[in-house]
Amino acid sequence: MRRFRSSSSLLSKLAVAAVIGSASAAYAAPLTLKEAVEAAWSRQPEARALDARQDEAAAKRGAASALFPGAPVIGLSQRTDQLNQNRGERETEAEIAVPLWMPGTRNAAQRLAAAETTQLDAKTLAARLKLAGEVREAYWQARFAQNDKDVALRKVSETGVLLEDVERRFKAGDLARADLNQAQVAERLARATAAEAEARANRSQRLFSVLTGLAQLPEAGETLSDAGQAPALHPLLAATSVAVQVGQARLAQASAERRDPPEIALGFVRERPTAGDGYDKSVRVAVRIPLATHARNAPRVTAANAELIEMQAALSLEQERIQAESDAARAELEQATAIEALAQERFRLASETQGLYAKAFKLGELDLPTRLRSENDRFEAELALTRARLEVGRAISKLNQALGLIP
Repeated sequence: MRRFRSSSSLLSKLAVAAVIGSASAAYAAPLTLKEAVEAAWSRQPEARALDARQDEAAAKRGAASALFPGAPVIGLSQRTDQLNQNRGERETEAEIAVPLWMPGTRNAAQRLAAAETTQLDAKTLAARLKLAGEVREAYWQARFAQNDKDVALRKVSETGVLLEDVERRFKAGDLARADLNQAQVAERLARATAAEAEARANRSQRLFSVLTGLAQLPEAGETLSDAGQAPALHPLLAATSVAVQVGQARLAQASAERRDPPEIALGFVRERPTAGDGYDKSVRVAVRIPLATHARNAPRVTAANAELIEMQAALSLEQERIQAESDAARAELEQATAIEALAQERFRLASETQGLYAKAFKLGELDLPTRLRSENDRFEAELALTRARLEVGRAISKLNQALGLIP
């Protein structure tokens, strides 16, 4: 029995270790921007209500395809002379009335329901694209802040090494007290800059986490090849185009429904003229046709027409806006690429100068202020280069966003 318990315990520990190992491997897997967008979408109210919205659209399509445009109505009435003459006169009537489709109204309702279903899909895709833009911007803001933090921390390390060298040479009598003070000021300034950069990095990381629910940033952005896979119709343009179709369908329905639906009623009547007589039975058929009036029709038709005109104007503006954003994004990408090349050359020159000045300072051929200026120049050049590289990545994301691409 003891051996069995011991074996079971060992197996349990191995199983737990296997689960932890697999979870750690999953956590260590590199996160992609696509996964970040999917995670952010799952947290959106639109995503959580999407199934209910689809059920609503299906219900509208079912109502437009129903046999009657509305629900049947059951009526029951009783007539008697008991309160006045009391001769035993009695009449009971039961009736069921159903509304009827007018010619063309059923087809108009079906077209509107189908257009609204298509609009739901288009609005969902447009919402996902808008959210992708927010995730992209939050991601690059966090990447910029993290980059500034990393570069600032490297400067803290480098100024610390320089401060140790200056302190050693000051104690040996090679450098003056003013040089030591300058080295200490440079080191304190680097630490303060790093603290500010760390605060900005933490804030941007938290904003990204709130948006996506993820604790880590994707390791890589997007590639330029993605920009060549733009959809045939931009999601925002598709949403506006479908809105125009819905407006046209709503105007057609308002024009077709000039009056309320007519009703046909079937009634069963059971009556007797006086007490002691037998009950007579009869069937009654009635038709109720509402009349079309200007007071009823004009508000519906004019409202639908105004909505259609508004959507058509919005479609034209959306086309111009999307084209302008695409052109601007391409220009920004070209500019960011050119700036990156210039930043690369600047960093090369600054690094070469800093290396020469560092050797000269060790040999006692250069003063400390000049050495510090070269360090600052190299730091600024490195920061500019790393930010220029990130700007290229962000420009690619902006171009993908302008083209309607969702990661």
